[in-house]
Amino acid sequence: METLDYVKLALLALILFVLAPAYGFKIRHRPNWQRATFFVMCFTIVGGFFQAAEWGFTIHPILYRGTARGYHFFWTEFLAVALLWAQMLGNWREFKFFPPGFWLWILYCCASLISFFNAPALLQASFAAVKAFKIVVIFVVAFNFIRTDDDLRFVIKCVSGVMIWELIASMKQKYVDHVYQVMGTFEHQNSLCMFAIMIGMVFLAMAMGPRHKSSNYFLFAYLVCAAVVQSSFSRGGLVIFAFGTVCVIAASLLDRVTPRRVKVLAVLGCIGLLGSMLAMDSIMKRFNQYGNDESKKTRELLNLSARMMLQDHWAGIGWNNFAETINKPWRYGDHIDHWQEMNGNPVDRTYKKGTCESLWYLLLAETGYPGFVTYLLILVAYLWWNVRNAIFFRHHYLGAISIGIFFGCLMNYMQSFLERVLTQPRNMMLWFILLAVTSRINVWRKAEKKRRALLRREIRVLRRRALMEARQPQQLAA
Repeated sequence: METLDYVKLALLALILFVLAPAYGFKIRHRPNWQRATFFVMCFTIVGGFFQAAEWGFTIHPILYRGTARGYHFFWTEFLAVALLWAQMLGNWREFKFFPPGFWLWILYCCASLISFFNAPALLQASFAAVKAFKIVVIFVVAFNFIRTDDDLRFVIKCVSGVMIWELIASMKQKYVDHVYQVMGTFEHQNSLCMFAIMIGMVFLAMAMGPRHKSSNYFLFAYLVCAAVVQSSFSRGGLVIFAFGTVCVIAASLLDRVTPRRVKVLAVLGCIGLLGSMLAMDSIMKRFNQYGNDESKKTRELLNLSARMMLQDHWAGIGWNNFAETINKPWRYGDHIDHWQEMNGNPVDRTYKKGTCESLWYLLLAETGYPGFVTYLLILVAYLWWNVRNAIFFRHHYLGAISIGIFFGCLMNYMQSFLERVLTQPRNMMLWFILLAVTSRINVWRKAEKKRRALLRREIRVLRRRALMEARQPQQLAA
């Protein structure tokens, strides 16, 4: 490492072990300060005001085309650590170090470490490992922040405020900077699109759920996400967003058909039809854009490289090592050069090829079967919890949130066949906040289920006692 890296390391130690605990101690009994800090933490997730910016600093950065290019620490994480101290010092008895699902993620991280034995570049592998392990702080903080229904609504409103700002940044790029595919404050339009889809389904489900004072606000937040997705002109994102919308509406109507839900459906239908008519030319232009076929072929060739890596190494070629092994002296990128030569294109043997776009193929190639299976275990567990929460809390806003998280995450998992944005910090942080919401609702479900069981038991005891008391006079008379 260079001298500057040691300076950054000293600064990191100062923030994490001195400033964050001190600030956490100061706000430990100040819920309004904690709420304000949580909102700022959510806002810093997007990492920029009007364009992408890496809010934080990187220790030992390198020029690399992988999913992690150094030990990067975001300001979001510093605020999360401060909140962690505030929660521990302010209410130690109720603080949960290991919320439901915590150990599932740790299991995935440990299973992925097995790939280190095959990694040709251990430094790059350690970049990804540090990123994966430290993200769990966001999860623990979000889970412990949500202690009441009001806290949960506040969390969703925080993210809605973030999306409103993202729309402002997108509109600036679209109408002031004249950018065709807006990226907002993200590195790529696909990342922005999938971020909006993930939380947009939650907004729609809450707008379609039981009526409350914020129903219309969440409907507006959903329309904000729709405008962002449309402005990104992500081909897969446009289709997935529409499909997710239909699924959320169908699930809400299956829960209960109400006049409000029918009205919302009619309003969305009219807005969707009008928006499609106004943007149809741009949408068709995007789907027919030159280079789409070549992009598809490149994805297929990279997926083939991933299958070759998995065939040679069942435990993976190493976390964050795809961009290393796709190039010389390894053979996994030779077929890409051969395809270029067949098309009459010049081939530069020194050119560094990129990383596989598909999240699923990337997981298989880098972390092998151990990492892939444990990752699927996390996804299935949380989707199942959302299903159970939605059924148990039907006719309740907690059930509506569970429906939104289920389809928001499911749409991202489907889109992950084409994109790997869930490995990117911005989308990853939002994902972990939604996982924390799922875990908290799951805890409430179990507590309510236990309370109802206890209540039924008490009712049975009271009925039995009343029956016995009713029989005593008859026995005395006899």
